[in-house]
Amino acid sequence: MEIGQVIGATTLRGFRFVIKEGMEKHVTRGEFVSVKEAVTGNEVLGIIKEITISNELLPDEFGRDLRIGDIVLNEGEYPVPTVKILGYEEDRGLELPRHGIKPGSSVYLVEDEVLKRILWQDEKKSACIGSVSTRETVPVYISINDIISRHCAVLAMTGSGKSYTVGVLIEELLKKKGALLVFDPHGEYKNLVVEGAKTKLYGVKGANKIMIETSSLRTGDYANLIPDLSEPQRDLLEETVSLAGKFYDKYDFDIVKNILSCVYDAKDGRELITDMIPENTLKELAKKVSLSTIGALIRRLDRLARMGVFEMDGTPLEEIVAVNQLTVMDLSDSDERLSETIIAVLCRKIFDARKQYVKDGTGTFKTPTFIIVEEAHNFAPRSTEERQIISRGILKRIAREGRKFGVGLCIVSQRPSKLDSDVLSQCNTQIIMKIVNPADQEYIRQSVESVTEDVVKDLPALARGEAIISGSAIRLSVPVKVRHRTTTVGGEDIDIVGEWMKNSKN
Repeated sequence: MEIGQVIGATTLRGFRFVIKEGMEKHVTRGEFVSVKEAVTGNEVLGIIKEITISNELLPDEFGRDLRIGDIVLNEGEYPVPTVKILGYEEDRGLELPRHGIKPGSSVYLVEDEVLKRILWQDEKKSACIGSVSTRETVPVYISINDIISRHCAVLAMTGSGKSYTVGVLIEELLKKKGALLVFDPHGEYKNLVVEGAKTKLYGVKGANKIMIETSSLRTGDYANLIPDLSEPQRDLLEETVSLAGKFYDKYDFDIVKNILSCVYDAKDGRELITDMIPENTLKELAKKVSLSTIGALIRRLDRLARMGVFEMDGTPLEEIVAVNQLTVMDLSDSDERLSETIIAVLCRKIFDARKQYVKDGTGTFKTPTFIIVEEAHNFAPRSTEERQIISRGILKRIAREGRKFGVGLCIVSQRPSKLDSDVLSQCNTQIIMKIVNPADQEYIRQSVESVTEDVVKDLPALARGEAIISGSAIRLSVPVKVRHRTTTVGGEDIDIVGEWMKNSKN
C-alpha cells in the first residue's frame, strides 16, 4: 500500500516523506514503512520516529488548498513523517543500504507478512510477549535460550507495567516447562498460578518458611545480618565457623555457640568437655580473645537463631528449583538485610550446584534455572558507599558467568541508574517500558550496547503496557504492546479515593 513520497535530502540512516491523500490514518509513530534503494531496487525497511507539521514546498500565502498530484497542502501545512532506516532483508538479518534513496520515491506500508518473516522465531523455543504496537496481527516472539543464557532486564518507571510484563514472561517460560525462582520483595507474585505448572511459595514466616542451612553462611553473611558486629567479634566468628566447618559435616547455631562456650571455659580456666574439637585448639583460640568478646558474640548469635530461618538442614535445593515449577520467594515480611542474605545464599547454592554439575561432572543438580530479581537496584546497587550489599557479588558473578552453567538472570527495576553497571551491561536483552527520568535514560544508553539514542528518546512516549524490546533475543528492536495475562495480577495501584469512600460508610 503506497502511503506517500520521499521529500528533501535523504541519508543512509533516514529520510522524510509526505503523505498521500487519505493515508493519514496509516501513518503513526512506530509504524513500519518501505522504500526502494536507488541502485539495487532492494526494499529498504524503516520505522516512523517523528511526525512534524511543515510546509517546505510553498510559503503559507501560496499553499492554501493547493493540490500537487495526490499530496494535499491544506492552509500551507502538511504532516512530514521522519523515518529511521532499518535496512533490507538478508539471510543474516537486516543490512543497511549502500546506495541511498532518491527523493520522490514511493513510500509503502510494510506488509504484515514481511514483519512476521523478519521477527520470526522458532515457536517451540520462544516466548510470545505481545504484538507490534502498530500491528495487533503481528506477534512478537523472543528467544528463550537467549533470554536465559544471556540474561535480560525489565526496566520501567513505577506504574508502567513492568511486573505485569514479568508475569507474561513467567507464563511463557512455564509453557516450556521452565524452572523459575522469583525473589519478590513486595509479595506481588505470591498469588500467581499458571495452569499446568507447579507453584511453590516460600516466606520468612508461617508454614511455608524457607530454611537456610547455617553451614552455608559465610563470614560476610554474618556481618550483614549482625551490623553491630565488632572487629574482634568478627575475627572470633570467622575462626569459630572455620572450626565448625572443619570438624562437622553440618552444623547449626547451637554447635557454633557450643564451640564458643568451650572457648569461654578455656579462657576462664574451667575444665573443657568437648568430643569433636581438640582441647589445644580451643585453648589457642581462647588466648586471642576476651571473655566479653565471646559473651557478646554468643548473644548476637542468639538473636539470629530467634529468626527461625537458619537451621541444621535447609530447604533442599531440588524442592526450591524444579522443572515446570515457579518458586516465589516472598520477602515482603523480611527486612532488607535478611532479604539480601537469602538472595545471596540461594543464588550461590544454585550457581555452585550448576557449576559442579556442568564443569566438574560431580553434581546432581541437572536443572537450568532462571532467577528473577524484583527491585534489583536494592540487591545489586551501583554504589555501595553506605554499606556492603552481600547479594551484589553473586548477582554480578551470575551475570558474568551464569551462561556457562545454565543459570539465567532477569533483573527488574524502576531505577536503572541505581543498578550495578556490570550487571546491567551483561543483560543482553532489554524490555524497556516508559521511563521519563533523564538520569535513568542516560544510564541505560551508556550501559546497554543495544540501546541507541533514538530508543532512549522514545521511552517517555510509551503508553502503559507498551515496551521496546531490543537485544539478542529478538531479531529486530520493536515497540511492543504486551499481551494480556492469563494469571492473577498483583502489585496494582490502590484505589485511594475508593478506599476512603468505602471506609467512610463503616
